[in-house]
Amino acid sequence: MPDYTNDARFQELQFLAQFDERRWILKRYVDNSPSDNLHERHMVLSLIFREMLNGPDVMSDFRMGSYNSTGEIAARFDQESRHQKARLVHDILNGQNVELERGHLGRLRLAELQDELRSSRLREPFGILYDGRDAERDLAVAIMNGRPEAPVSVAYLDMNGLKAFNEDGDHATGDAAIKAFFHVLSKAISDAGDVYRKGGDEVVVVMPATSLDVAKKRMLGALASLGNETIQVAGKARSLSSSCGLLTISSSKEKPEDVIHRADLAQKKAKTASKLEHGVRRSTLAVVEGDAVKVESI
Repeated sequence: MPDYTNDARFQELQFLAQFDERRWILKRYVDNSPSDNLHERHMVLSLIFREMLNGPDVMSDFRMGSYNSTGEIAARFDQESRHQKARLVHDILNGQNVELERGHLGRLRLAELQDELRSSRLREPFGILYDGRDAERDLAVAIMNGRPEAPVSVAYLDMNGLKAFNEDGDHATGDAAIKAFFHVLSKAISDAGDVYRKGGDEVVVVMPATSLDVAKKRMLGALASLGNETIQVAGKARSLSSSCGLLTISSSKEKPEDVIHRADLAQKKAKTASKLEHGVRRSTLAVVEGDAVKVESI
């Protein structure tokens, strides 16, 4: 699986997003630092030259003085802007501490990068959900944008009985069940977040700015809709069901891979609780609330 953290676009987005929480960031780059620090220095210099960091719109020590014409004022402004940029670049290249500040062009670049990454997402082979390779990256972006009052909810689902669909019918029957499963989730989540295929019949749901209560209602509705879907298996209708783990995060320090793993662990608890007689399973939701996991069957 490709490492999204090595994507230069993601690195630039991650750096610019830091300024959402603070106005200035103190940085120092030295020549004997690791290569990732050198790459960040290159990126910072590029952002400065593109006036996304410390541009004219964030100048704080410019003094107009007394001038005879607007032409003189413009020339003075241009000169001071270039001098400030030169001093900043000099200090960076010489390993001095510098204060970096994001300007309006930096905010626009941040929004542009988010749109660019979203538009570059791939679809899984059936063309219904997003490819799971983008799940962690998109969750990382959602975590960057999250706030305590607008947390990120994440669900992990595993369809029940895929092996039985394949064995009692055939692989075409199994594919039909997976497609129906994907379509139900895509429709149920379409206006709340995005759905990603992580494996054969495993799915991750990322819902930005969604509280746990709202996410729980959304996932219960999706699981209920699954029960209304049937697939013909050897001439008999068989309903769909799924186990689902759900949690909500509000800290910007969360790692997306850890969050998805915890949601999967909750899903496994839901899977254990989903068993009925004769190998039949029902849809079950396991919700992480603090240190507890509460399981609810549909």
